[in-house]
Amino acid sequence: MRGKIFAGVAAVIGAAVLTLATMVALVQGSILAVSISNLALRIVAVAADIVLGTILLVGCIYFATHLAVRILGVGNADFPPLPDDTGQGHLPKN
Repeated sequence: MRGKIFAGVAAVIGAAVLTLATMVALVQGSILAVSISNLALRIVAVAADIVLGTILLVGCIYFATHLAVRILGVGNADFPPLPDDTGQGHLPKN
């Protein structure tokens, strides 16, 4: 049990540090991208910053979610049973 708690705390701290580092890198990249004097190159740099930033942040979310599923072990859980028919098929149509 202690190992699972330690792993959970380490995963949360690791995901937070990774996300914070990504945000710092994105802000620095955005500042550098908008400071480019050539308009065409600035547009390409800002577009690349947006695409790379989106990929990095989605990667951070995936990493944190993947660690949580691995630590908690809910990846092999059964689906809950389907509810019984409640008779809502006889509702009037609008």
